[in-house]
Amino acid sequence: MTLPVFYTRPESVGRTLSVPPALASWDTAGSPGQVRSAAFAADVLAAIAPKLRLTPDPLALRVDIGLPDIVPLLALNGLDNYLFPLVPKLTKGTARQFASVWATKRHAATSSVAVCQTHTVKDPSRVYSLQVRTNASASTTAYKRQIRDQVTAAQPLPDGGIALQLAFVVGPRRAWPNLWKRDGDLVARGGVGDAVQSAVCDAAVACVPLADTGVAPQD
Repeated sequence: MTLPVFYTRPESVGRTLSVPPALASWDTAGSPGQVRSAAFAADVLAAIAPKLRLTPDPLALRVDIGLPDIVPLLALNGLDNYLFPLVPKLTKGTARQFASVWATKRHAATSSVAVCQTHTVKDPSRVYSLQVRTNASASTTAYKRQIRDQVTAAQPLPDGGIALQLAFVVGPRRAWPNLWKRDGDLVARGGVGDAVQSAVCDAAVACVPLADTGVAPQD
């Protein structure tokens, strides 16, 4: 059985962004939300492009989100809503795949982005370590139930910010960024008390694609 893989956290100094980070927008094309999202993705792409051309695989991306002091960090602006659809746009614009993506949020006047080569590390296995296997379509209720049933035994987390790492093993044709928000919500809501994605202040996602052998995907 192929096991999930974790990667080192990028510690290089990031480049400061000139455009405020934008949350995902599902509005119609040309709407203010879509314009902000496109501008954010373009600014990140411009910031990482020079180093990206010189950096070999596997790639890691880190986005540090700075938010005004009036924004409640644990209640609003979930990191998943910044990373998706940002990362798919970067992948399309660079024709490069990111093996590992990291994000943080804090009260700060600026935001930054960094890209570097990464390498695998041992499972961090911190306060909680859960391994979940699914064989249902990610768009079905059965998929959600399989994840929830496997994480409900976890002890509830205490109040406060959460550091969450998700490592996926997926089929060769799976667009794995599509799983980030759904699975993050299920893990947070189903297995660690009342925590939700907005309380995640430090997040990482990683992926290992399976060969096309018919093996059922895991999360």
